[in-house]
Amino acid sequence: MRPERVVIKIGTSSLISAGEPDPAKLSALADALLRLRNDGRQPVLVASGAIALGAARLPPEGRLGGAARQLAAAVGQGLLFESFRHSLEQRCLTAAQVLLTPVDVTGPEHHDSTRAVLESCLDTGLVPVVNENDTVMVRNNDVLAALLAAALGAERLVLLTDVPGLYESDPRRDANARRIPEVRAMTPEIERLAGAAARGPGTGGMQAKLCAAWIATLAGVPTVIAGADAEDAVVRAVRGEDIGTLVHARARDKQPGLRRLWRALSAPPAARLHGGPDTRRLVADGGPLTARHLRPGAEPFEADDVVDVLDPDGRVVARGRTRVASAALPGAAPDLSVLHHTEYISLLEE
Repeated sequence: MRPERVVIKIGTSSLISAGEPDPAKLSALADALLRLRNDGRQPVLVASGAIALGAARLPPEGRLGGAARQLAAAVGQGLLFESFRHSLEQRCLTAAQVLLTPVDVTGPEHHDSTRAVLESCLDTGLVPVVNENDTVMVRNNDVLAALLAAALGAERLVLLTDVPGLYESDPRRDANARRIPEVRAMTPEIERLAGAAARGPGTGGMQAKLCAAWIATLAGVPTVIAGADAEDAVVRAVRGEDIGTLVHARARDKQPGLRRLWRALSAPPAARLHGGPDTRRLVADGGPLTARHLRPGAEPFEADDVVDVLDPDGRVVARGRTRVASAALPGAAPDLSVLHHTEYISLLEE
């Protein structure tokens, strides 16, 4: 019987302090990975922080310009891994550095190879320490962690952050904010609770966590969003104790492919498109959505933006990447494909 695999993602603000790995946080995380291994589980760690580490070491001229974050990642990636390598080695665990992009996990050229090397790491007893290869392009590690959890058939995805889970309002502004301990399934209504993405030293925020939760749970992986500073947060989340917010996997007759999930759900929707009376049927059938069926709302959007599709009652029935900008829709040919069937996900309940 295969050991249970778990993917743990920790954010920059939960690991880095004043441009350096926080020793206490690093030690607690390494202890948790050791305990999971001793429980017979196979942990995969996805760690942010390379940009913050590298930026603290760049000369002033290197902190300017469009490539500044990529340069910082190039400097910081080795430093981040070395901190984990040393900490895990003290616990007789061997770390294996893996730098990836979502294309490596979802694309046909690299998907099988990426999964094979990660499975080999786990079967050999190594601890994969994964980071988005931000030197190539800066995205976010939450989505990458969700894709890896899906690709590896993980039993659970744990997203560690600087708040203790999903709340009905922002706990940093509302002292009476109530934690949501359990979410039966991701919905746009749940997503709205996150509000605007929190600003900080990382590239994520709660919206990024919820994008990851969409991807993982639609791929069959339950997801926990929890505070990294809570005592034994990782182990408790993996063991199913009441910590943070557990988002249950959404049961589906057929799980979408990883590339489709990534394309459709890796970013919050930029706008809404309004569908006609046959929208629900078209989405259920899985066919293309054309200009004949859709009209833009008030928010402008560009080609390749993520958009929501609403039925006439205002319910979100699909989300995906649009092939055209909002300005191109008025007067467009009726058969113009706005959302190709491979670029959107049905959000109809099954």
